[in-house]
Amino acid sequence: MRSAWGLRVVLIAMLVLIFHLDVSPDLRIAGVAAELPLGLAIAAGLAGGAERGAYFGFFFGFAVDLFFFTPIGLRALIFGIIGWAAGHLFLDRIEESPVMSAVAIGSGTALGLTAFAGLGIALGETALLESPITRIVLIASLINAVLAVLLMWVAHWMWAVDPIGQKRFAT
Repeated sequence: MRSAWGLRVVLIAMLVLIFHLDVSPDLRIAGVAAELPLGLAIAAGLAGGAERGAYFGFFFGFAVDLFFFTPIGLRALIFGIIGWAAGHLFLDRIEESPVMSAVAIGSGTALGLTAFAGLGIALGETALLESPITRIVLIASLINAVLAVLLMWVAHWMWAVDPIGQKRFAT
């Protein structure tokens, strides 16, 4: 039965990655595309807890890193830490309202993108110096906050749990 759970995680990760690489760049708002992988890593931590959020964020971030010309492992580090923090800091508080999950995913996205830009610049990524980081962080955070309900539903289906941690979907 664990294979069905693992299959769901891999399926969701692949679908979000494909959407992020192929569709999302064409759906820009004010020149900024959604940062769905980071939003899903945060939702995975919120829905599955700190440990699942950290593991999913790290491995999903590493998979995303393979498609970009930034230091490999940078997204893995950021996504893992943000996924862990989301699961640890917001445990049992998020499911009270969709507004709380939107705030958590939006603020987590802002923190993750800021950390990514800061660490990238520290590691010598000069292209990040030329990009409008503030605009990217604000718009991507708002996009992820708007998509928070969808991201949380996907994360709950992926982990096969309901908001209070009981099995919801057949595994």
